[in-house]
Amino acid sequence: MVLAVLLGFAPHVLGSEIFIYRRFDPKENLLEGGKAVVHGELFGQLLAPSDFPSYNDLSGKADRWNFGFHNYFPISPTTILHAQLITHDDNGKRTKFDWHFSLHQLLVHGLGLEIGHDSDHDSDYASTLLGKSYYTNRNYIGIFIPWPGEAFHIEPFLRLFHHSNERVHLDLSGGRIKQELGLRAGAAIGEKVVFSLQIVARSSQRLGRNEAWLGDLILRVRLSRWLEASVGGSVWSDVMASPQGNKQTFHKLIWGIAIPF
Repeated sequence: MVLAVLLGFAPHVLGSEIFIYRRFDPKENLLEGGKAVVHGELFGQLLAPSDFPSYNDLSGKADRWNFGFHNYFPISPTTILHAQLITHDDNGKRTKFDWHFSLHQLLVHGLGLEIGHDSDHDSDYASTLLGKSYYTNRNYIGIFIPWPGEAFHIEPFLRLFHHSNERVHLDLSGGRIKQELGLRAGAAIGEKVVFSLQIVARSSQRLGRNEAWLGDLILRVRLSRWLEASVGGSVWSDVMASPQGNKQTFHKLIWGIAIPF
């Protein structure tokens, strides 16, 4: 079974993996083909309106521009390595760099394993939390259940975290993230239009109650062989009140272009 990877540029306030439903032939891989083939894109996006804060401690002006790239490298027909960088700009200066790396391995028909690392670093400002320098740094191992079709892909997934300092609630007063339960889904309409959806429920306990969630919905249109346009939105919201009694929601609309390769 072909491992379909959902990658793209739906926006996140954190450096977690972003994706769009995208099709390519994983037979072009290092182990069988004997050559390194890298797929990916360069992208830029305007966030307007947006109230997502710029820095790791969720302070500063709202995030206004994202620029970056993502690359995915087929190692075998069932193994893909993904690397991603997102830079943030508050309309006047670069505020943050978000890195993501993950390895996706199809184990058997309908079941895969993913191992990933995310880290976010302020550019010229030192975020603090509880009096200490703060940046999000998380490692995870997870499983996913791919269900690909000719023009669609559905993929539930579960991630378990360790050595993470990322907080679940938006005011950063909650516990450290321990689990994400999510769904990726994509569908293509013809050769030029693609819809991508991601929903992620987050918890500070393994097999615990959902405390916050992230959602992205993106419409992407191919303008030419080398240029694509996107419009969509993202929401990050507390499900229950934080230990400090806050229940917040961040949202943004995105308007973007990408140069695929």
